[in-house]
Amino acid sequence: MPIARLQKLASDKRQRLFEVAAREFATYGFEQASLNRILADANIGKSSAYYFFENKADLFAAVVQYALERLKVADLGADVEQLTAETFWPTLATLRREPLMRSFEHPWFFWVLSVTGQDSPVLLERELRPPEAEHVTGLVRRLVQRGQQLHVVRTDLPNELLCAWLFGLDKASDRWMMAHWEELDRASVAALSDQTVAAIRNALAPPNAQ
Repeated sequence: MPIARLQKLASDKRQRLFEVAAREFATYGFEQASLNRILADANIGKSSAYYFFENKADLFAAVVQYALERLKVADLGADVEQLTAETFWPTLATLRREPLMRSFEHPWFFWVLSVTGQDSPVLLERELRPPEAEHVTGLVRRLVQRGQQLHVVRTDLPNELLCAWLFGLDKASDRWMMAHWEELDRASVAALSDQTVAAIRNALAPPNAQ
């Protein structure tokens, strides 16, 4: 595992490498990210870098694993079947807000996870999407289905389209916050996260409830 080898790197240099790499991958995506740029910004020479990881894909896997552990994504979950019409949307708002707030001081660890959610042929071919990414995708699908059972999510459109709307609004919000992060405080970030869920709610609400 690349993250195990990276433990041999001095902690301050390892943290710097993860932060620089997370920013690069979040900004440019996996395909367009530059390993040379990452190493230069992290002040790590190529010869020593390849002792800790084999290539860009290896580093990406390590950064994603670190971000998942740091933000405790595996802990995200909800007893979907226990949700009621009253608790459905507040629960969704909490699920979105919590990892974002955990990453407030180092937001790039949140943004880099959005890269794993993209259906990139390169990521899929190299099996770089971690199981936790599938966990989140599966959770969203189950939430949409439960929302339909509770009559708080529309049923007049295909579920695949509803999930695409949800992820599209979520991604657009993330991109905007990433571009304006320096202007935001914790309260603003939390409010924007909740407003994003409100927009998703408006899009997915049954027509007669709008």
